[in-house]
Amino acid sequence: MNYDYLVVGAGLFGATFAYEAAKRGKRVKVIEKRDHIAGNIYTKEVDGIQVHQYGAHIFHTSNKEVWDY
Repeated sequence: MNYDYLVVGAGLFGATFAYEAAKRGKRVKVIEKRDHIAGNIYTKEVDGIQVHQYGAHIFHTSNKEVWDY
């Protein structure tokens, strides 16, 4: 199978890029070494609370367009 893009890593950027490219009709293949998407911002539920699997992360931007996305 042929793809327009090969995305290595399904972290925040990789997952977002793949989603946006696919919305525009591109064929995208995403490969990820972990068993989940979201990279270092991944959370899992523990006793009803979402816990950061890899520790807390800060999203460094004040760009309203980025936050609204």
